[in-house]
Amino acid sequence: MLLRQGLRQTLSQKIDPKIILANNVLACSTLELTEMIEQELADNPAIERPDDDICSACGVPRELCVNCPYKQEQQKADASEDIDWRDWLAPDVEYVGVVGHADDEFDPIANLRSQHTLHDHLLDQLRATGDKESFPIGEAIIDSITGTGYFEGSLEEIAADLKVTAAEARLVLNLIQTFDPAGVGATSVQECLAIQLRALDEQTPLSRLALRMVEDYWADTHSRKITRLAHHLKVHKQTVQSALKFIREELSPHPGECFRLPWDTNPENAQSVQPDIIVRRTMAGYEIDVLITENQSLALNNKYREAYANIRNGGSRNYSSDERRHIVEYVERADAFIRSILQRRKTLRAITKYVVEYQQGYIETSQKNFLRPLTRTQVAKALGLHESTVSRATANKWMQLPSEEVVSFDPFFDGSISIKDLIEEIIAQEDKRRPLSDQEIAEILQERGLNVARRTVVKYREAQNILSSRQRRAS
Repeated sequence: MLLRQGLRQTLSQKIDPKIILANNVLACSTLELTEMIEQELADNPAIERPDDDICSACGVPRELCVNCPYKQEQQKADASEDIDWRDWLAPDVEYVGVVGHADDEFDPIANLRSQHTLHDHLLDQLRATGDKESFPIGEAIIDSITGTGYFEGSLEEIAADLKVTAAEARLVLNLIQTFDPAGVGATSVQECLAIQLRALDEQTPLSRLALRMVEDYWADTHSRKITRLAHHLKVHKQTVQSALKFIREELSPHPGECFRLPWDTNPENAQSVQPDIIVRRTMAGYEIDVLITENQSLALNNKYREAYANIRNGGSRNYSSDERRHIVEYVERADAFIRSILQRRKTLRAITKYVVEYQQGYIETSQKNFLRPLTRTQVAKALGLHESTVSRATANKWMQLPSEEVVSFDPFFDGSISIKDLIEEIIAQEDKRRPLSDQEIAEILQERGLNVARRTVVKYREAQNILSSRQRRAS
């Protein structure tokens, strides 16, 4: 084989690290940005939090204040705190913080109550009712229960992993199916509804009829075939309709979503979110405030700034090559990081201002019916930004409205929300004896100025768990 050497010229694109950093900072939420800043402060000695300026409260300009005690103290501190660059360049240096009293620091996050999940609730009931031998089986089964409350694992696999019989695993699953909330641990909707009907505190003729319909005639019950159900059960159609109404209103096909602790009066607010942007109503309009905590205020270290300026002005002979590389690298890295934070603030403010002005109806009323169709591409074109920039800026961001309601940016860009609400409103006002078809709903929407196809109506209707016109018809 003949080896040859040669030159070849190629053209390739390389993303600037500053752009990557700016995109990462832009995509961060307020809490994520705080964590990133803490990490940067630990890694980069050229960046620091600015100290309080005592001279800001003085009426005399700093240049004219000859006997400024703060300036004299600062000069003494600067003289005694000259940086030894060799210390920063030394490898494998471990920095240990000063140990203080345990009461010196208070971390409110560490004292917050952790959320009690459905799995925790089931494990508590397992420990209270099960025996010691059933714990491993029960824990494996509970780990396979989804957030909606259904068991989606395999008893055979659990039995094989734990070296028990399938019958023993089935007994533990039957035990878990008696836990709260009713219907948890079911493997199908039919089994879930049957468990809930058997668990009712007070059995009535209507609930017993509903149980027979679910257990023996599930296909007809699911399809709402009232005539066939009345024939099989030998009851009137009105009785079957009452039983179907009982199933629809009193039972839940998603038992996991019904989980609530007895002392939890407002489970929806169990996990609060911190807004990234606050919108306030003023006499002059809306004031947009991008939240900045004290931990997000950064500045360049004075010693590093002076050394960097000295190197750029021709004084590089005062430093070794390693010192120059160290100073330039960390100062430019700190400068890029601070600029990225400022650019994030500017971008978020511009996007929020456009969204607030465009969705003013929703901002004033907090009602989804007033949401106007809006896309991120539209915002990007209006502000001269790239669509990916708008996507990063609005992802996982929360806005506090003048009503103090905290919402994410997603509803502002979901044009289907208002259409879904309109479809639900149209169906709620229809004649139950002659429900509207999907095509008729699409025509009504077109009369209201919304060009929506029939298949879109079907998609939105199914997303809201609304039955078809044939299933909605009252017999």
